Amino acid sequence: MYSRVKRRRKSLRRNSYGIQNHHEVSTEGEEEESQEEDGDIEVEEAEGEENDRPYNLRQRKTVERYQAPPIVPAHQKKRENALFDIHRSPARRSHIRRKKHAIHSSDTTSSDEERFERRKSKSMARARNRCLPMNFRAEDLASGILRERVKVGASLADVDPMILDKSMRFDSIGGLSHHIHALKEMVVFPLLYPEIFEKFKIQPPRGCLFYGPPGTGKTLVARALANECSQGDKKVAFFMRKGADCLSKWVGESERQLRLLFDQAYLMRPSIIFFDEIDGLAPVRSSRQDQIHSSIVSTLLALMDGLDNRGEIVVIGATNRLESIDPALRRPGRFDREFLFNLPDQKARKHILQIHTRDWNPKLSDPFLGELAEKCVGYCGADIKALCTEAALIALRRRYPQIYASSQKLQLDVSSIVLSAQDFYHAMQNIVPASQRAVMSSGHALSLVIRPLLERTFNNLLAVLHKVFPHAEFSQDTPSLLLDDSEDENASSIFETGCHSGSPKKQSSAAIHKPYLHFTMSAYHQPTSYRPRLLLSGERGSGQTSHLAPALLHSLEKFSVHRLDLPALYSVSAKTPEESCAQIFREARRTVPSIVYMPHIGDWWEAVSETVRATFLTLLQDIPSFSPIFLLSTSETMYSELPEEVKCIFRIQYEEVFYIQRPSEEDRLRFFQELILNQASMPPPQKETALCAREVLPLALPSPPRQLSETEKQRMEDQEENTLRELRLFLRDVTKRLATDKRFNIFSKPVDIEEVSDYLEVIKEPMDLSTVITKIDKHNYLTAKDFLTDIDLICSNALEYNPDKDPGDKIIRHRACTLKDTAHAIIAAELDPEFNKMCEEIKEARRKRGTFGNFNLKKCVSKLKKSRKVTLEPPKPASLEQVPEEPLDLIPPLVVDHDRLKKLLDLLVKRSNNLTVDQLERLYSLLSQCIYRHRKDYDKSQLVEVNRDLKLKSP
Repeated sequence: MYSRVKRRRKSLRRNSYGIQNHHEVSTEGEEEESQEEDGDIEVEEAEGEENDRPYNLRQRKTVERYQAPPIVPAHQKKRENALFDIHRSPARRSHIRRKKHAIHSSDTTSSDEERFERRKSKSMARARNRCLPMNFRAEDLASGILRERVKVGASLADVDPMILDKSMRFDSIGGLSHHIHALKEMVVFPLLYPEIFEKFKIQPPRGCLFYGPPGTGKTLVARALANECSQGDKKVAFFMRKGADCLSKWVGESERQLRLLFDQAYLMRPSIIFFDEIDGLAPVRSSRQDQIHSSIVSTLLALMDGLDNRGEIVVIGATNRLESIDPALRRPGRFDREFLFNLPDQKARKHILQIHTRDWNPKLSDPFLGELAEKCVGYCGADIKALCTEAALIALRRRYPQIYASSQKLQLDVSSIVLSAQDFYHAMQNIVPASQRAVMSSGHALSLVIRPLLERTFNNLLAVLHKVFPHAEFSQDTPSLLLDDSEDENASSIFETGCHSGSPKKQSSAAIHKPYLHFTMSAYHQPTSYRPRLLLSGERGSGQTSHLAPALLHSLEKFSVHRLDLPALYSVSAKTPEESCAQIFREARRTVPSIVYMPHIGDWWEAVSETVRATFLTLLQDIPSFSPIFLLSTSETMYSELPEEVKCIFRIQYEEVFYIQRPSEEDRLRFFQELILNQASMPPPQKETALCAREVLPLALPSPPRQLSETEKQRMEDQEENTLRELRLFLRDVTKRLATDKRFNIFSKPVDIEEVSDYLEVIKEPMDLSTVITKIDKHNYLTAKDFLTDIDLICSNALEYNPDKDPGDKIIRHRACTLKDTAHAIIAAELDPEFNKMCEEIKEARRKRGTFGNFNLKKCVSKLKKSRKVTLEPPKPASLEQVPEEPLDLIPPLVVDHDRLKKLLDLLVKRSNNLTVDQLERLYSLLSQCIYRHRKDYDKSQLVEVNRDLKLKSP
């Protein structure tokens, strides 16, 4: 039933390496096919028959692996624009498109790295556009060498940096000439005089730190520096960042922002980076500090002075708290220089006042500015600017109080607003200086009341001060000692032998052994004082603490004052008194020459503990002998009653103790003379009749609009024309769609008068779609509303001429209504509301200018049917309160007995003998109250009886 068929097997052969070679036995057709495919193997039929085997191997066929077909990119079907075929008008309402998610194939030929690099480059470009200098414009960045460095393209036009006051220059800053000169050395001189730095192979300082109280001009100097760097051909890029601008909630983003900022500054070098409030960006690193801030500080340290060369990048930092900045930043290479912005002295305050009032008309006199600067003790630059502003507002309030009762603009005569000294006085009463908001200033000048009493004593005190502390005669404007040509002719040369230094000095063998740096030992160049100290001692109430010591500090206002009293030791609960005392001395040694002020030293010594006393004496002894740190103290007890330790600090034999004597008879006479002889005999104040009835001010005319320049006008016209061009394109397409609709063919052309002879008698204003197209071409439509008005006119004409009777007329009426609804629907659906609003604004602007239509056609299309006329109604006096005038009474004569007043003055001087300053002030207060109570009396004889009410107690 079954027969076994033997299969032919392949011949088994081995090559020279012992590897089997399998040759298949095949027919002639298969042999020819294999020869055509391989071309190397030859199989003979005879050899296959001789080497038959009981079985043959199964023939293996090539397995065809599955290959996925190549992904053909799905081309998005182009949506046919129903409105425009080529141009995309901004008038069309934009459609919301969903964000498409990227789907990457598994093909190995796609380069993810290239895609990542492209995305990274775009992200870096966008981030760098956010780090642009605030004093450059897009034109500056796209021209010159910056265009070669930065390839950012047209995206710069969209960047709107912070608006900078271009009027702020170095000449608008007063009292900071030293800091301005240092900034010029860092920024301006390397650009103007590079040969100097090239000769000595040095680099100018690349970092500086501004610190000081608020309002002293740190940011103001940075603004002026930005404007100074924007002048000339070679500009310096100025980058300004606040402390919190670089902070981010994402990990590593703050470091990235700093790196981008320095990269952008390097590309635009020379450049300046200004960090305002840098203590918030780079605080002190400690174990309790957040790790994020530590990473930011480390990044900033590496960028400022790391392995990479920073190049021509100057970094400036500003802070109010110098101790809060990481110490690693305060070294050469990072912040090379530290500038202290202290409160301005009297001369600097006068300069600041001159700057803020130089454009006033009439200008303030120089003596008044000097007296005003003397009164503004403790005022910073910002306070002085606020003082000028407040004085001007007070003068306005005094001259025109009516403007506060009216909400409309009134006609004012600005030239009649004149400032007076009283305005500045009231402004000073309203302003609290920034330095005195938290801590009151220790120094102030003698008041006008107390000056006649203590002026002689104060002059004697100044003479003693100049002996004890010669540095008090110094001023900040003292010429530099480097300009003095007082070098010793026999001084040793600092150059090597044989080098020509350009100096005519000759070396000698004796001069070689002289020291080089011995200038500090010369008493000719600078004053020398050994531990300067001064104690104002006297009985209690002599004015040493309340008047004389503050006036002395006021005369030394150019030095920094550090107050060491009981509130300074115990006000901060987080510190121990010993730590507070050590902190005060550290600050004093850091800001030499300085003053340590200790009021009430006798009470202070008794109140503090032994540890605080020992700490104080140790710190005082550790001060170098010739260091200009002045110790000023006051005592309400006599010198003999002070503790022995205090007596050892202030020695009488070295004139370190100044006794306060009681006022003499001459001092008391000058003290009471102004009050008794002048103020007591003044007549009562009279009310001016002009103040009784306020002046009725008319309403001011509306201010005319600002006239545009020719360039601005041309630019505005071009922008308006571009917008209206897009509107015309949109309206043409809408009209085309309506005209090509078969339903509206009847409205596409004007009505044939030959067919309808009575049409013009019924319809006064014919309209059709062809006329609409003509009006579009003539630029008669400024808004879509004007276009729809004509469409509504077509519909109203059809309804008016075709009554609702005949079936043909009904069809026309139906199509007219359909035309109207279709036009309104297309406008509402496809017109962008923002674009329509722009067209309305253009129409309103042209109406106000009195021009319509296209400026290129040079013709006016139509006139306004309604012109709004501005009529000013006469002012209504009822809007302002008017006080009726009262009849003036007869002024009684003034009765003053000058002889009795002189006798009263002599009596006061005599009975006030041996009175202290505090007692004399109390007596002065009683007399002033009596004079104030009788200020309205014309008979001053009752004032003479005031001596009966005075109860003077002998000491």
